[in-house]
Amino acid sequence: GARASLDRDTLPIMCVGNCSSMVVAVQTLPRPTRDCSDMAWATRTPACFQEDVEARAGVLSRVPGDFGEVTSMALPARAPASLSVGGGGVSDVSGRVLSLSQQAQGCRQVERALAEATDGERRALAEELRCHIRRLSLCPHGSNVVKKCIVVMPSQTLQFIIAEIMAGDTLSRVARDKYGCRVVQGLVEHCRPEQVHDLVGLLLAEFSELIKPGYGRFVIEKLIRHVAGEQRGRLTQLIEQHVSVLAFHRSGCAVLRAALEHSDLSDRLRLAELIVEVSGSIVDPGLAASLVSLAG
Repeated sequence: GARASLDRDTLPIMCVGNCSSMVVAVQTLPRPTRDCSDMAWATRTPACFQEDVEARAGVLSRVPGDFGEVTSMALPARAPASLSVGGGGVSDVSGRVLSLSQQAQGCRQVERALAEATDGERRALAEELRCHIRRLSLCPHGSNVVKKCIVVMPSQTLQFIIAEIMAGDTLSRVARDKYGCRVVQGLVEHCRPEQVHDLVGLLLAEFSELIKPGYGRFVIEKLIRHVAGEQRGRLTQLIEQHVSVLAFHRSGCAVLRAALEHSDLSDRLRLAELIVEVSGSIVDPGLAASLVSLAG
């Protein structure tokens, strides 16, 4: 029967046939690339689902054969593997910010464009990321672009990032992610306190999860350095209540060490007493050194 020759750049989708004849339906797709274009695309905020479905779907055309036609089907599409990128100026990336942000080389060009752009141009570039903040925050490349926006743009223009990070269970997921934790840290550090007040409140509610071994502890350390007022009091109370957990793994010890270095003297002394009281031995040399320094 007829044979279809497939090379490494084509992906077979469906075969229909028997011993005497065969019809092979294939769709030519770009070779896989190291990007995050198809990562968790279905987990975006509900309001943003429909607008992107058709653009991201690769549709298999009908193929005639002895047994009728192959039913059309849709597959999530990857970003072009060989997307041409320019020198990193605003004109080079405008209109392609989302695609470029999900690539190792492209994200660096978007970052350069954001660094060199005017405030108005930065807002226009950042607007192309709207409704995609969760997915980008979990991407090794996209998270760099989101963080760059947070650093170089006026804090009042970042409200859409805060809103998308706080939607549903996104904040808990992103704050504990290897790449996403940097986005949350950036918001805590660069936004006005009143702007992230509710975000900080949600993080404090997730304290027991964030202090587990992993990346959430970096967010807690950032809170220790930047949170003030009544939320600072709540954070101090939570740290003291969890000393018996924190003192026995290295991630927790890093949190305690940050609290000893960035708290008021009275809070530091009370925390040191609690640490000594609950821990027979300190598992982290840095924490032990902090206690010795405080005692001195």
